[in-house]
Amino acid sequence: MKRILLLPLLFLVLTAHADEAMQLYEASGKYYDNQKYDSAVIMGERALPLLRQKGMKSEEADELSILSVCCMRQSEYDKALQYAKACNQLDRESGDAERISSSLNTIGSIYVAAKQPQEAMRYLKQALQYAEKTGSNARIALTCGSLAETEFSQKHYDEAIRYIDRAIQLEREEGREAKLRVRLSQKATILVGTGKRQEAVEIFDSIIPYFRTTGNHQSLAISLNKAGQALLEMCEDTKSEAKLRRAVDYFRESSLLCRDMDNPFNEMQARRGLYQALWSLNPDSARIELEAFNQLKDSLYNQASAETLARYNAEFGVDELQEENTSMRRLYTYIIIVGVVLLVLAVFMVIRQRKLTALQRQRLSEVTLTLDELRQRYEHAITANDDEEEKDELTERDKDFLTKTMSIITEQLENNHVNIDELASALAMSTSQFRRRLTAITGETPQNYITNIRMQKARYLLDTQSELSILEIALRCGYDDQSSFTRAFKRFFGITPSNYLQKNN
Repeated sequence: MKRILLLPLLFLVLTAHADEAMQLYEASGKYYDNQKYDSAVIMGERALPLLRQKGMKSEEADELSILSVCCMRQSEYDKALQYAKACNQLDRESGDAERISSSLNTIGSIYVAAKQPQEAMRYLKQALQYAEKTGSNARIALTCGSLAETEFSQKHYDEAIRYIDRAIQLEREEGREAKLRVRLSQKATILVGTGKRQEAVEIFDSIIPYFRTTGNHQSLAISLNKAGQALLEMCEDTKSEAKLRRAVDYFRESSLLCRDMDNPFNEMQARRGLYQALWSLNPDSARIELEAFNQLKDSLYNQASAETLARYNAEFGVDELQEENTSMRRLYTYIIIVGVVLLVLAVFMVIRQRKLTALQRQRLSEVTLTLDELRQRYEHAITANDDEEEKDELTERDKDFLTKTMSIITEQLENNHVNIDELASALAMSTSQFRRRLTAITGETPQNYITNIRMQKARYLLDTQSELSILEIALRCGYDDQSSFTRAFKRFFGITPSNYLQKNN
């Protein structure tokens, strides 16, 4: 009797779960359609487990596709790949060629956005094969558009034009006006790369009003950025205030759209364009845009997606191996080789570390904790005489010189561009005059002085912001890559940044 009474209750619970899953699923889709990507992700991630629980695989695949595109728009490429690959797995299980082509195309597009075009080509060529099996012109055009973008990123302009012209022709045949404008925007971008900027700007000017009218804010923002950049490049050949002001209008409209859409990557491009366009028109406004650009750049680096993406680089090959049911002997052999290599490296590092310990302690005891302390140190620096024990205080003129030097170096570090010639020029001195004066006051060459400042900042960030990755700290200290920073840090302190963090922890 109790079991009979429980059956209706169980049915009601399951029905409620299904209703909630569909409500969240539909809400996510609506937010996505309105280009509110942050809200779409929140709803989608709530819907996903409920859809799985109910076995609603078609809706689950659709939700994974939405999440992957939303995360890509927000520059969270690692999460985007997770969702897109999970979607592709469900599509392969369904055997639907159009769905398989769609998810493969999404994966390829994410790799394009993440600046990994070679990985993108592997997925997109498969996507085109599946698209041609369906016979759907719309699907083929979409994939050709993605292939054109990927070829363009590798500067294969002829191939890019071939793919995009095919996509444009198919969209015209299908009468898909909205998609036709997107393909024209892609072609204009390629034309900018080939140097045909005037032709590109004319295409952008013809399609931008359409995107405004239809409310396609994503395509509108991208087109505005590309048109603005083309105008800037045209001004490099022939200075034109009118073109610069048009570029400013395009970039400003794009930055506002991207901010509303939670699209930091394209907003960063717009802010950089505003800085470049405003520099000769209004330097004060240009500095404000440069500050906004740097804040967005730091925010994107904080996502630290690069390391996670590297983990996905091998997945395409792994998927093929699984489908062919090959043995795992190569994997086991690889693991053994890696283990032996790591063991040898560990022994070498232990021996090396013992030799460097004394030097490390000496260097660490000589440095200050923060950039502020370093500034104070040089503002109150003294000139030392090797033959005498007495030390004279710096003159006010020398203190002013060091303060200005420190300020300019700090600004160059924030812009990830340190240059001694530009530093000397900003102080109204020749490079040789600057070198002689700095060495006379501090006893250090300009290069050593700058390196010292970089290392103080690096150590300060390692001590106070342990959530930052080594790459992020390297970029904030004016280095272009992690390996250069690691070598410089080890030369200065006698220990690598990662080992320094481990030691402190």
